[in-house]
Amino acid sequence: MAEDEIHVRTLATFDTKFPADTVEWCPMEPYRDVLACGTYALNKNESSAKSTYRQGQILLLRIGNGGELELLQQVCTSAVLDMKWLHVTDVAETRVLLAVVDSTGYLQIYQLKDDGKRIELVTKSKVSDEESVMALSLDWSNRKDISEPVVNTNILVSDSAGQISQFTWGETGELTKDFTWPAHQFHAWIVAYDYCNSRIFYSGGDDNRFLCFDSRTGSHPVVDNKEHTAGVTTIHGKTSLLATGSYDQNVRLWDTRNFARPVSTICLDGGVWRLKWDPFTQQYLFAACMHNGFKIVNHDIVSSIVVNYKEHSGLSYGCDWSFLRQPDVSRLNIPNGDTLVSTCSYEDCLLKVSVIDFWPDKHVNEKDY
Repeated sequence: MAEDEIHVRTLATFDTKFPADTVEWCPMEPYRDVLACGTYALNKNESSAKSTYRQGQILLLRIGNGGELELLQQVCTSAVLDMKWLHVTDVAETRVLLAVVDSTGYLQIYQLKDDGKRIELVTKSKVSDEESVMALSLDWSNRKDISEPVVNTNILVSDSAGQISQFTWGETGELTKDFTWPAHQFHAWIVAYDYCNSRIFYSGGDDNRFLCFDSRTGSHPVVDNKEHTAGVTTIHGKTSLLATGSYDQNVRLWDTRNFARPVSTICLDGGVWRLKWDPFTQQYLFAACMHNGFKIVNHDIVSSIVVNYKEHSGLSYGCDWSFLRQPDVSRLNIPNGDTLVSTCSYEDCLLKVSVIDFWPDKHVNEKDY
C-alpha cells in the first residue's frame, strides 16, 4: 500500500485538564462509541516534601454525530496508570467491565451502567502490602473470543516494586489474589497475557529485561531476554507474534515460538510507551512514541512507517484503535473513514479522536484479539 493512500484527519480535541496518559475504546456492542481516558497529575505542597501526592480522573466519553466528543462522566480518583476493558460480557449480569490501576496501588473494577452513560465502582483490591507501591499496568486474560461470556477470568497487574500479581475475577463479582511474584529489579512497566494461551504471560521492566512466564511452572521465568538496551515499556501480542517497545526507541517483533532474536526491529526515534495491533487485520501497529508523536507501522511491508501523527505537543503516551468499522463510521456522518483512533498526550492535556482512511477494501473482516 502506498503511503499516500493512508489519511488521518483529526475530528475532535478534548481538554482533559490533567495530563492524559491512557485511552481505551470499549470493544463491546452496543458501546463501541464509548471510550475512557485516564489522567495523572503530580501535586506538591511547597510547605512539606512529604505531602506530594498523585491525583487523576477517569473520563468517560462518547463519539457522536459528525465526530463530536461528549463527556459523559468524570470520576475523581488517584492518578491512573493503565486501564483496559474486558473483551467479553461478564456472565453474572451481562456486565461490561473496565479495570483500572492507580498510583496508590489499587486494582479497581468498574461496570458500565445506564446504557453506557456512566461507570460505577464494583470492587477494588490492593496489589501490594507496601504503601508506596504503585500499580503500573494490567491485562485481562480473555481478549481473544468476545462472542462467549465467561464465568471466571484473570487479571495481571505489574507494580513499581518490580512484581507481578494475578487476580481472579469470579462469578460473584469479587477479586481474589492468586499470587504475587518477583519479576524485575525496578519498575515493572508492563504485563501482558499471551492471548492464545492465558497460562503464558509476559512482562517488561526498567531493568531492560523482557520476561516470559508459564503459570504452570511457577515464579521463575521461562524466558529472560536482554535484547533491549533500555527499559521495556510496552508489550502487545497477536497469534504467534509479539511486539515489544522500549525506551531505546525500537519496536521489536518476536515469534512466540523462539525468543532467541527478534523477527524484525524498527527504530521509531522516540521512546516507545504504548503499542496496539489493529483489531481488524492485525497488520498495523499503533505506537505512542513519547518524544516523537504517534506512528502506525505496516508490519506486512518491511515494517514501514505509514502514518506519522504529530498533532500533540508534549509526551505522547496513550493511543488506541476504536472497534467501529466503516459502516459504523458512516452512520456517525463521518465521511471518508474506515475507523477511528484516539491519542492523548501528557503535557498538553489533550485527547484527540481522528478518522483514518486506511484500507482500500472496505469489507474488512474483524479479527478479535
